[in-house]
Amino acid sequence: MNNNLSEISNPQTLRVLTIDDSEDDVSLIIRELKKGGYNPHYERVDTASAMKKTLQENTWDIILCDYTMPHLDGPSAITLLKKTNIDIPIIIVSGNIGEETAIECMHRGAQDYIMKSNLSRLCPAISREIEEAKNRKNKKQVEEKLREEEQRFRALADQSSDIIVVVNREGIITYENNIVEKILGYKPEERIGARSMDNMHPDDV
Repeated sequence: MNNNLSEISNPQTLRVLTIDDSEDDVSLIIRELKKGGYNPHYERVDTASAMKKTLQENTWDIILCDYTMPHLDGPSAITLLKKTNIDIPIIIVSGNIGEETAIECMHRGAQDYIMKSNLSRLCPAISREIEEAKNRKNKKQVEEKLREEEQRFRALADQSSDIIVVVNREGIITYENNIVEKILGYKPEERIGARSMDNMHPDDV
């Protein structure tokens, strides 16, 4: 079943990709999500090709994956997701597979493991993982913006006819532009890590 995926998300709308070979089990999961206050828009797949296709064509908030299926098991689904380089939380929702297997799934990249016989943990786990995914996305955006600003600064600084030096709070040089070699005769990398005051006259310090 594939509900309207183009609907604009709201705080309670949840786009759920279920990887499960049992429509009955998925119905129970969807019922639990509704009971927990979510308005789930979901699709069920149970093969690697179908999973890959829907990841390419749609946007999902969470992936709920069974562990044992005839055509695609939990570890293989986790590996496929990692290869796409798409940051979507994946939670194993399965029968009692044992603690060692659950830990293995976590090591492979699953965020949590929920037993189908105890779905009461499902909604809190989803809420937590979506919030953490949002935090990771925000952090990544900030880091990308900082990298862009640093690249822009370096491009401008390297075109300057003046020596530009950046130091940290301890007075350690972290950057010098290329003109320093033309004016003072040493390469910028030779000064990175040095104290900015070391080569100054005491009166200037």
